[in-house]
Amino acid sequence: MFHLAIKDMRFSKVKYGLIAFILFLIASLVLIVSGLARGLSDQNIAMLVESEATEFYVSTDSENRLDQSGFLIEDLVNDVPTEEGWQPLITHPVRFVHQGKADEKLAATMIPVDRDAKLYPGVTEGEDLTNDASLNIIVDQTMRADGVSLNDTLYDEETDLTFTVVGFTENQTYRHTPVVYVSETAFYAEEISPHQVANTVVIFEENDALKASIDSVLEEGEWVNKAAVIDAVPGHSSEQMSLNMMIFFLIVISVFVLAAFFYIITIQKLKQFGILKAIGAKNRFLIGSTLMQVVILSVFSLGVAVLFTYSMTFILPEGMPFDFNLGTISMYSGLMFLVSILGALLSSRRIVKVDPQQAMGGAE
Repeated sequence: MFHLAIKDMRFSKVKYGLIAFILFLIASLVLIVSGLARGLSDQNIAMLVESEATEFYVSTDSENRLDQSGFLIEDLVNDVPTEEGWQPLITHPVRFVHQGKADEKLAATMIPVDRDAKLYPGVTEGEDLTNDASLNIIVDQTMRADGVSLNDTLYDEETDLTFTVVGFTENQTYRHTPVVYVSETAFYAEEISPHQVANTVVIFEENDALKASIDSVLEEGEWVNKAAVIDAVPGHSSEQMSLNMMIFFLIVISVFVLAAFFYIITIQKLKQFGILKAIGAKNRFLIGSTLMQVVILSVFSLGVAVLFTYSMTFILPEGMPFDFNLGTISMYSGLMFLVSILGALLSSRRIVKVDPQQAMGGAE
């Protein structure tokens, strides 16, 4: 079976090479679009995904959107100490001027944190924040693409404050902007927010007593899980739905393209199949030989497509939201492999129906 499959492929190199190339192009497109979809998703919600928070207290009429939710938390801080297991989360949009260059305005999301709280992500390079009034910040590493380096200054025109970058963190983006962390002490000391407010209150483990205490103080809110908050991030669901629909249609198209190719090849080889049947070859052997060819072509083409997609991580611009995730790549590669097998099986019916007698009579 394997010998027959290889021999036929060697005899028709151009024909099978074209099929392999078509499969490579389709697989590469699917994998690259899936990488972009995941990259865009991470850029939109990475801060929420990476957070240890499990439940969020949001305004009842906010539709689970953090930007439409808000609470005054001065009474809550006095009545329910944060040591009991909750933290306020504020997402404050800012536009920075980098190093005094007015033409280099950088959009970001500022989040005040206590260095010792679970919301603080830590640093991958540089120094940690300190719980004092110094205007030091740590920023997501995506700001490197904008030329931001350690000890650079970022000026906020709205508050007339200049911040110093003391460290970098990773996987901290929200609504397609990098997250910038500043100490809570500095945030309130400089009155960046006029009152002690929060978009949401978060907890990190199930605690019904704590949830009831917070609800009794804040009121007019409800508890939702992390998944609900992520789904409510503006543009996230529609963005992912559009890209996933593209991937879906690419896979559907590949089924028909591959089925058509293998059907045409099968039609061209009907006489050979008939002769092989006449000399004793079974349908299972002939179909198995065809499927063996598909497996060889698919493994080769998908392998090259994966390598090509990986190379894109070095070719695409640094700011391009592209994520080469092995889990996602493996899932779509496996799906493309099954699609290839399905395309070949659709043409195998012709092999079963071949009449050896007619094939012998029509052979020259």
